[in-house]
Amino acid sequence: MSINLLPEQLKKKRPIEFREDFKSLILRFIFVWLILGVLWLILVLKIGDYKRKLTKIEANWRDTQPLLEEKDRLTQHKKELNEFLAFLKQYVKKDISWSEKLTSLSELVPEEVWFNEISLRKETKEDKEDIFLDVLASVGYLKTDEEMLGKINEFIERIKKDSVFFKDFQNLSLFEITKGTGQEKFMNFKFSLSLKAGR
Repeated sequence: MSINLLPEQLKKKRPIEFREDFKSLILRFIFVWLILGVLWLILVLKIGDYKRKLTKIEANWRDTQPLLEEKDRLTQHKKELNEFLAFLKQYVKKDISWSEKLTSLSELVPEEVWFNEISLRKETKEDKEDIFLDVLASVGYLKTDEEMLGKINEFIERIKKDSVFFKDFQNLSLFEITKGTGQEKFMNFKFSLSLKAGR
């Protein structure tokens, strides 16, 4: 019989004890990897969820952005319209009968000419405010460009010579004559009448 006098930590472990310690180490290793795997899976699922939410937010933003731009455009348009209405109220109160002016203008227009747009415009230069009656019109049903230009000049001369219509205006400017596109020949043109001061 022999007695092992070595300290406990230096004594050789039995093979059974070694196998048990190895199994315990393997089990701990597997447990740690399972925990890490679960955490990794949770993290992947969370990232996927965040990506889906971010994609949805980006899609909603893309859908909302045109609406916001349209809102800004409409707000600006409303502001401009309110300013124009205030401007109209100011000048409708004056002693010009616009209904009579427009009636006279319609009587002066030749058969080959038609109106596209009639509007009032305010222009301020060096603290001086000028008011313009802008008319956008077209001429057609004629064979040549020369005939259409002649009809435009004829119409402009009619306006200038009509003393009843022209009495509240001081100048007439013709500009922006362009050829229209399409099967039928026509020309677009624009002219402006400046209102006399104090009218």
